[in-house]
Amino acid sequence: MGKITEKLLLEKCTPKNTKLEQVKTLNLSKLGLKSSDLPVPLLSRLRCLEQLDLSGNRLQEMPSGLFLPALRSLDLTNNEMEDVTTLATLTTLEDLRTEDNLYVTVSDNYKLMILLPKLRFYNGKDISTAANHIRYDNSENLRKRVLALWETSFSLPDHRTAEKLAIVERDFVNAVRHKVKYGPSSLTDYTKWRVGFNSGDLMVAHHVAISSSLTNTGTHTLIHPPPLSLQPLHVLQCHSKQDSPDDFSTQLWACSFQPKLDYNGDVNGATRIVATCGGESVCLIDCETGLVMKKYKVPGEEFFSLAWSTVLMSLEGNVGMRPCSILAAGGKRGLVKLLHPRANMAYGEFRASRKALSILRFSPRQGNLLFTGSYDKNILMWDIGGVDSKYNFKVIQLLVLETTSTPLHFCLPPGTPDTHLIAACEEGLHSYNIQLNKDPKKRSEEMEITFPVYEKDKDHDYHTIDGLGFLTDDVVASKTHMQGSIYLWSWKDTRAQWPNNNNKKKEKVCAVILAELQWSSTDIPYLSLNTCPSKGYVVCGDERGRLWTYHVTDLNANFRSGKAIPATEILEWPLPVRKGQGPVEGPAINSVAMDPELRYLVALSDKNMAVVWIRTESS
Repeated sequence: MGKITEKLLLEKCTPKNTKLEQVKTLNLSKLGLKSSDLPVPLLSRLRCLEQLDLSGNRLQEMPSGLFLPALRSLDLTNNEMEDVTTLATLTTLEDLRTEDNLYVTVSDNYKLMILLPKLRFYNGKDISTAANHIRYDNSENLRKRVLALWETSFSLPDHRTAEKLAIVERDFVNAVRHKVKYGPSSLTDYTKWRVGFNSGDLMVAHHVAISSSLTNTGTHTLIHPPPLSLQPLHVLQCHSKQDSPDDFSTQLWACSFQPKLDYNGDVNGATRIVATCGGESVCLIDCETGLVMKKYKVPGEEFFSLAWSTVLMSLEGNVGMRPCSILAAGGKRGLVKLLHPRANMAYGEFRASRKALSILRFSPRQGNLLFTGSYDKNILMWDIGGVDSKYNFKVIQLLVLETTSTPLHFCLPPGTPDTHLIAACEEGLHSYNIQLNKDPKKRSEEMEITFPVYEKDKDHDYHTIDGLGFLTDDVVASKTHMQGSIYLWSWKDTRAQWPNNNNKKKEKVCAVILAELQWSSTDIPYLSLNTCPSKGYVVCGDERGRLWTYHVTDLNANFRSGKAIPATEILEWPLPVRKGQGPVEGPAINSVAMDPELRYLVALSDKNMAVVWIRTESS
């Protein structure tokens, strides 16, 4: 095969394009390519590439340093692949084919499921269940065996130097690979490879833990850019009954920005489309122009929640798959509506409860997994799968999580979204184990997380958790009805208190509070907060239309002997003017949402008004 050039790549892409940076589909099949024929610097310019066909070549491995941040589908059929670990940089892969590669073994298949955390389709089959078992159940068993070997035969040296630690790590990894056994003989290669990973991770974990304790770095420091400035841009009244401009009674409940399909960004920059719901409609709003791009209406419904996700859609004739951005919405009727906004259609629905739905949330790691909470005091986990070219889909119920009250908000810890779910409910905050390889499929809470405010005043019940969100992988922001403040607490430190003694009786664990943020002293419930992790912001609206914004930097420095920390800025209600009747007074802000870069903030009110705020440069 001759040299691969930019001209050749542009000839082989579909649809035709003039810039490598914009190519999404590329066919390099049957060109007789060897690994050395793939020019990494040139291919790395394909930052929007989603589908790559390399079938029918002579590839033994993928070239070192190749990073394709948007790649979702790769066809390596009929090659000479020997080292599948060279695919490790392609972490966004969801669909992979390796048939007719003589040297790809069962152990290699296992390695791929570990290396590619988003892989769902392998050689044309849905492997989600098997992959989850390998990633979590299998890996946990191996981890325990590695840990047992460490605790019985090894320890860190008293006087730690880099050289001494390197020797201990070398000896430990060597011992693990020879002594830890698991699974049939056909998986010996995989087991040695996997425990090598585990043992290395374990050494690092021990070293970090000891170093931290010696240097007393018990602080939770968040490093972020300086505070931002926000200005009101649009006020919309797009959920009105019968499109009446006099409707100031419809409550708006939930909003969420559309995620980017292109993980490395696209030519249009950050996401600016936000979905809002309330009354009998769901709207998609362009935050820049203030235009309602799409509106979905169900007479007689009252929507309470919505959630975005990305699933795979089969192409016509099953020749491949492409990512598809979908929106789920639900409310009073207990039905989940599935929408494909790009096609401007509602492609399906399914009944999640006989009672109203209160909250929907997709898994950030597996876009086909949906959690629904309802007024029947149950949380259900569903696999909604993907869709084919005719929008056929299949829904499977996976788990039932029992609560004692209505769930209001869900959070999946960013570091472990496949193992735990935290539910904010009318009667407390509860943690659940959601690992699919565990039994039973109907579960009660693992533990209840309590807060100091519970003891504040015996005359009031502060157990309604009506705001919840992660600010980092560890730091959680939450608020309780009538608390008058927002807690920042550590998920990891809180969970570390759980005894994990297999006692079926539920455990209560007090949240490890890092800081307390001043907020409005109101008795109005369900005014939820939101977070923007990339900018270090927590935002919560109040009963007067104001937005309390908190730019969280160094929690330890700001704690000030347990006193509540004031807001960075309180944004006043913009006082929109109603034609012929003067300004509209501030309503209660039920919900807020921010795009990942905090270019826009959207606030929804209980008086049928959605306010779009835009970031401006601070002076």
